[in-house]
Amino acid sequence: MLDQITATFPQTLEKGCLQTLTQTEFCIFDAADKRCYIQTDPSGTRHFTVENPSERPIHFLAIDKCLFMDDQKGLKRCDFAVFDAKTFCFVEIKETESATQRSVLTRDAKTQLKATIELFRDRMTFTTRFVEAHLCVGDYSTRPARLTNDLNEQIEFAELGAKLYRGNSKRFA
Repeated sequence: MLDQITATFPQTLEKGCLQTLTQTEFCIFDAADKRCYIQTDPSGTRHFTVENPSERPIHFLAIDKCLFMDDQKGLKRCDFAVFDAKTFCFVEIKETESATQRSVLTRDAKTQLKATIELFRDRMTFTTRFVEAHLCVGDYSTRPARLTNDLNEQIEFAELGAKLYRGNSKRFA
């Protein structure tokens, strides 16, 4: 999968959008420049946590403001992806403390996730067994990802060959 991504998107190497990590846990944050990065500051912002108890290689791909820039007008894309040999996870982060904004941001996030999955499927073939979409809207205290219980959302993402999760962590077992 790694070779396919770098061949399909050569800018991943040119812009440093792709990193491989083997830590048992690492965190990702959406910076002020709207690009996601691995958090190296223990007291820094943590929007998404990746758990990797087996310490195998997990790849982090910054998508928004790295793989794709703002000059590609109209192109909807999620924030980043994390993946290993079995599972490819697309992630969209939306910060809000307002319950009234949560539904609007959730709808926007789902649109961005679906558009990114479609874009990747159009340009390459997934070699992973599982494709996941992770929706992180609102509070960022660590919450394990859970499969959405909304039947319409399940169907929307199943049509793309993906499962939709809500929460801000992913465990690679």
